[in-house]
Amino acid sequence: MWRSIMKKLVMLGAILFFCLFFVFAGEDLATLLPSLSESDWARLEQGESIDCSTLDGGTIKQVAPLGSIAYERAVQAEKASSGFAVASVVLIPYPASWKKENEQQRQLDIFNTIRKVSTQKGITYISHRWGDRPRPLFSESYYVSDPENPDSKIADPVTSTFPLSMSSYAYQDDSAFSGNVYKHTYTNSAKEIFLDVTNYSPMKYQGITCLKSGQLSLCMDTYQLEQGLLVYSMAVVTNRKPQIRILFLTVDLPSSFMRRVVSLRNWFKAQVSLN
Repeated sequence: MWRSIMKKLVMLGAILFFCLFFVFAGEDLATLLPSLSESDWARLEQGESIDCSTLDGGTIKQVAPLGSIAYERAVQAEKASSGFAVASVVLIPYPASWKKENEQQRQLDIFNTIRKVSTQKGITYISHRWGDRPRPLFSESYYVSDPENPDSKIADPVTSTFPLSMSSYAYQDDSAFSGNVYKHTYTNSAKEIFLDVTNYSPMKYQGITCLKSGQLSLCMDTYQLEQGLLVYSMAVVTNRKPQIRILFLTVDLPSSFMRRVVSLRNWFKAQVSLN
C-alpha cells in the first residue's frame, strides 16, 4: 500500500515538475506583456524602453509582467483616486558570466547587484533647471543602520543566500530634494525581485515639504526571461497633484520622477554589464 502511494507521489511530483518547466520555458515577452504589440516587443529586444504614465487617463500595467508583483502594484496605482504614477520597461541582456549560471545562481547575483547603493553616488539625470543637461542626481548614497541617524553609514551588504523578503534603509542626498532616508523593501520569488523604495523622511524642495513621509513609492522589478532580464520601473505618488507651485517655481513631479526612473535604470544596466 505504502509503495503504491509513494509511486503515485513520485509520479505526481514529476508531472508538476514538467508542468512548471513548460510554463517557465514558455515565458517570453509575448506571454508576459500580452497588451503590447509585436513592434513593441521588437523595440524591447533592440534595447529600447517603453515609457507610460497614468496622467490623462493613461495606463501603466500593460508594461508590467503579467502575474507579477509589479503588475499587482501597477493595478493598485491606477485605481488610486488621487496622485499619479509613471512607469518604464526595458530588456537588459545578461552578461556572459550570468549566461553560464542557472536561474537560482543568477537571481542571487541580480539581488546583490541591486543592493550596490553606494555606486549610485554621482550618477546623473537630465535636469530641466540646468538647461536639460546631465547633472549629478545623488551627491551621497549609502545604507544606514539606523533610519533616525543619517550618519550611521554602513557598507553595501552582500548575501550568499537569496532571501524571499528583506528590508533595509538608505540615505541619499538628492540634487533637488536634499538629503532623505528611504526604506527598501524586497519581495522576491524564484524569477522575480521586487524592490519598493519609500521615502522614510519628508522630501523637501527649496526647503519646503512637497512629499510627506511615505508619499513616494519608487519601485524596480526584475524578471528573468531566456532573452534577458526584464526590468520594470515605476514611481507612484499618492495624494499629490502632478504640479506644485513653490515660490516662483512650478515643479512637474511626473517629469521629475520619470527622469529619476530613467537614471536609476541606466545605473542598474551599467552595473549588470560589470558582472
